[in-house]
Amino acid sequence: MLTLSSPAKINTYLYVTGKRADGYHLLDTVFQLISLYDIVKLEVRNDGKLVLHTPIKDLADEQHLAVRAAQLLKIHTCTQLGADISVDKYIPAGAGLGGGSSNAATTLIGLNVLWRCGLNHQQLQKIGLQLGADVPFFCSQQGTAHAQGIGEILTSLTTPLIYCVIIFPNIHVSTATIFEHFNLTCKEKYAIILELLVQRKSFHFAQQFENSLQVVAEKIAPSIKEVVTVLKKTDNVNSVKMTGTGSAVFATYFTKQDAENTVCKLKNICAYKQWSILSVQTLSSHPNQNELFLG
Repeated sequence: MLTLSSPAKINTYLYVTGKRADGYHLLDTVFQLISLYDIVKLEVRNDGKLVLHTPIKDLADEQHLAVRAAQLLKIHTCTQLGADISVDKYIPAGAGLGGGSSNAATTLIGLNVLWRCGLNHQQLQKIGLQLGADVPFFCSQQGTAHAQGIGEILTSLTTPLIYCVIIFPNIHVSTATIFEHFNLTCKEKYAIILELLVQRKSFHFAQQFENSLQVVAEKIAPSIKEVVTVLKKTDNVNSVKMTGTGSAVFATYFTKQDAENTVCKLKNICAYKQWSILSVQTLSSHPNQNELFLG
C-alpha cells in the first residue's frame, strides 16, 4: 500500500498561442507546485478491479480522474492487477489548482510502482496527456516547468522560494466556456520574454507575465475581478493573477510574514463573502520524488 501527497499547482503565467486542427488549444505557461496537497492512497487488488473508496457526489466512479488514470495504465500495460483507490480532498475543485490532474498523475506514478510496470517519466506523461494538459507536468515530478504545445513539451525551471496567498471565491467556471469566449492572443507579443525565460532556465513571478484567460473569466464571473482587486491592495504584494482557467486567484510575497499578515487581514472579508483563503509556498521538487524514483 502507498500513501502519497498529491500537490496543487499554480500557473505563474498562461498564454494561449494557437489552436490545433483537432480543437486542442496550444499553450505557453509555467506550472509551479505549491504546498497544498490531496492525499492519494493506493493498494493492490488481485481480482483486477478498480475500486474507488472516496466517491464524489454527482460523478460516476469511472469518470473520477484517478480511476480513469488507473484504467489507462491497466490497458497500456495489460496488467491483470487491480487497485483500491482513496483520495482525501483538500485542493478545491474547479479552482484552476490542478487537483484532479494531480490525483491522476499521482495514481499513475503510484500504481506504476505497485504493479511493477517499469514505465519511465516520459511514458507516464504520454498516458497522462490523454487525461488533461497539466497531467504530464505532475507526472514529471518537477517543481517548476515551462510548458508548451498542449502541455506535453516541458522544460525544467528553477524558481526562488515564494510565498503565496490564494483566494478561491467558491465558484466554478467551465473551462470549455472560457475557451468559447476567448480570442487567441498574438504569440509574437510575448516571444522575446519567453525566449529570455527559457534561456535563463529560471523564472521570477513578475507582474508583466499575464494569464490571458483572466479577462474572459472576470467577465463570466465578476467575483474573480473582485478578488484580484482585494489582493492588489494588500501590503508588499508582488503580483496578483488568476491561475489556470480559474476561479482561484493567487498573490505572491517575498516573505512568509507578509503572506500570513495578508491572510489575517483578509480573514473577515473572506468569511463574509464565503471565499476560501490560505497561505502556501512554492515547492522546488515534487513531494514524492524521493519515495518513488522513476528512470
